[in-house]
Amino acid sequence: MTSRVFLAALLGLLLLPAAHADSSTPIASDYDVHADAIAPGLGATLSFDIPRPVLQPEAIAQNTLPIPQVNAPGYNRQMAAAFSKMVERVAREHNLDPQLLHSIITVESGYNPGAISPKGALGLMQLMPDTASRFGASNPLDPAQNIRAGARYVRFLLSLFNRDMPLVLAAYNAGEGAVSKYRNTIPPYQETREYVAKVLASYQKRTGQSLLPAQYQRVKLVLPSEMPL
Repeated sequence: MTSRVFLAALLGLLLLPAAHADSSTPIASDYDVHADAIAPGLGATLSFDIPRPVLQPEAIAQNTLPIPQVNAPGYNRQMAAAFSKMVERVAREHNLDPQLLHSIITVESGYNPGAISPKGALGLMQLMPDTASRFGASNPLDPAQNIRAGARYVRFLLSLFNRDMPLVLAAYNAGEGAVSKYRNTIPPYQETREYVAKVLASYQKRTGQSLLPAQYQRVKLVLPSEMPL
């Protein structure tokens, strides 16, 4: 009898670490930052040294938008004017809001047609070479080709994510594969979340309108009146 009690107690002690592990916050076991980082659509800011994300299933289930408050980024009006007609024409071709394209360009490159990111994203809309080729740009440093390929990619993402603008912008920055991996939510990358917030803020500053779906209208974007445009 005594030996049975001893064995039962010993077995209980051996099982304690496993029980503790089951109750801990889950980690993305299949997380591969390099697979995400080379996905089509990688923008100019997503880094290879992103910390390993922690998945929060309860947050995923809720109708939340995990983006920070940001200032609407400024831009050079002369540079913007130089590409204004081109952006308008491409937007008409692809039935897109030109101010959306302007907002993406503002955050991606600040209207620098020769911009090259440390990760190899190119031009005004910061297209990775594979993405540029995928959407018809043989020379992504050519402004017309770059804007047209970027617009085609935006159009593709709008269809893929049912016009959910935060997801569209997250996919433009981190790749549609990353958004799909995290169950059609904004991936847990701080840089991607800041990117989404900046594009949304830029658009709202330009137009006075929000791109957020109705369920996200309570999200605050900082739009100081003194911020230069």
